[in-house]
Amino acid sequence: MQPVLAIVGRPNVGKSALFNRLAGKQLSLVHDLPGVTRDRLTHECRWRDYAFTLMDTGGIGLDDQSGFAAAIQREVNIALATATDILLVVDGRAGLNPLDIEVARKLRRADKRVALAVNKLDTPELQPLAAEFYELGFAQVFPLSAAHGLGVEALLAGLSQAWEPAAADRDQAADREFRVAVVGRPNVGKSSLINALAREPRVIVSDLAGTTRDAVDVALEHAGRNIVFVDTAGMRKKARVNNALEQAMTARAAHTINRAHLCALVVDAQLGISEQEKKIAGLINGAGRPCVILVNKWDLSGRVELPGFESTTPREFLKEYEESIRRQLFFLHYAPVIFVSATAGTNLGRWLRVMERVRRTAAAPLPTGQVNRLVQRAMERHPPVTRRGRRLKIYYVSAQRATTGVPTLKVFLNDRALWTPNYARFLEQHLRASFDLTGCPLQWVLQDKQAAAA
Repeated sequence: MQPVLAIVGRPNVGKSALFNRLAGKQLSLVHDLPGVTRDRLTHECRWRDYAFTLMDTGGIGLDDQSGFAAAIQREVNIALATATDILLVVDGRAGLNPLDIEVARKLRRADKRVALAVNKLDTPELQPLAAEFYELGFAQVFPLSAAHGLGVEALLAGLSQAWEPAAADRDQAADREFRVAVVGRPNVGKSSLINALAREPRVIVSDLAGTTRDAVDVALEHAGRNIVFVDTAGMRKKARVNNALEQAMTARAAHTINRAHLCALVVDAQLGISEQEKKIAGLINGAGRPCVILVNKWDLSGRVELPGFESTTPREFLKEYEESIRRQLFFLHYAPVIFVSATAGTNLGRWLRVMERVRRTAAAPLPTGQVNRLVQRAMERHPPVTRRGRRLKIYYVSAQRATTGVPTLKVFLNDRALWTPNYARFLEQHLRASFDLTGCPLQWVLQDKQAAAA
């Protein structure tokens, strides 16, 4: 079994900084404010011949006036229950703390391998400060600095002594992961939807907006494929992002969009589309990500609560509501709209099936010959307008797979200056009428004849 290493400790000792250092990526949000990490964060890591699952947790003993302390403690308990190895992190500069002693006492009773990381010892002169922490009673004590990477290699070397080398195909399994970024403004039900799919409280849920602060990975299996749902912090209007922590949360959510194979934009059915949904949709469109639109809390919606709709039957109301969303999010015209409810479980299975369909669509290259015939036929029926006496000519279209993983067409033409967004949309409509491009944007790569000849 692959080892699972859980990082625990009291707030603000550098757990998230160490998580990022061991992961080799800035995955966990780091901030001076205690209690920034609230959910379990996990990441698949590899060091030399060893593969392990790394898990970050919220601070034990957090004095949280917002009422999250119990939920954080529950998440820590789950982490401890699933971990094979526990890494207790303490602040070497602050010295031994009574809470450190209490946490160590509880960990000694656990039937797990426990190691101690004495953090924030940024220079060799500070290394002797680690001696005080030997009285916690752990055999493995590692002085280190997560911020500077000092002592991290020694930590991994010590931990891996009890691990088995990873199988040769471990990295290939990571490549088969399908990452889904669940994005939206605060309190639309992103975390609730993920918990509903997982059928367990994997992400902390609260009526308080801004509960989720980091990008939290939740891995599930569907149709034989590992899907990693990334719960993100709600993205608020820029005018309301009033501190450095919220700015970091918003930036992390935007970064998650760029890393995802697919984005699920969650909309509150009762609140509808606001400027913030449009901005988030713009980020998805700008990143060229496949997308589905989830209208959540549909079980709470009704024509009385949603004025402005003139339909007389539920079916007509549903159609009218979807048309309204498509008008407002017209640049995500390719995204399916699914009406769901996290609390009632409505259409969650359909969401999974549509995502699998989008994944297959994005992975399958378009047939080059058929694409060229469709493009030429469309140009004959509706030729492009002339510009300064010149008309766009398309010599050849090559269907490719780009690094973004979306359907991509490389167009060889006479002059890129003659290519217009309106004509590109016209050609795209013809292609979508013949090919299943559900949920996928179509990427055009232009190559003029002179550059190709050179």
